[in-house]
Amino acid sequence: MDFLIPKTESTPEVNFKAEQGVVEIKGVSIPEDTDQFYLPLLDKIEAHIRTKPKGLFRLVLRFIYINTGTSASVAKTLRALEVLTVETERDIRIEWHYEKGDEDMKELGDYFESFTSLSFEKVPCNEIS
Repeated sequence: MDFLIPKTESTPEVNFKAEQGVVEIKGVSIPEDTDQFYLPLLDKIEAHIRTKPKGLFRLVLRFIYINTGTSASVAKTLRALEVLTVETERDIRIEWHYEKGDEDMKELGDYFESFTSLSFEKVPCNEIS
């Protein structure tokens, strides 16, 4: 089931396109309680992958800025998706978009890529809006 969580001042927009097998998270992520924001999303992603174990699933991350809590939540999500690839044999890919010239976000993408065996693509872009 598709759903959209609109962005706020402290949370990103989340667009879950279930039929396409895509979750896009875009914007600033500095929620006070990252678990409250991200754990229900991870539960929905896991349920989707387990009930539709065929085809490609993509997690598209387009962050402008994230706090350390969000960074920990992204790491948890990547580890959970890695387990799901083994359990479901589903093709799961990660896209990490960052603005050209934003070395901090590029390096953060490099860091996340370094500890996962998931297919990980880093995509420089002109602007994340």
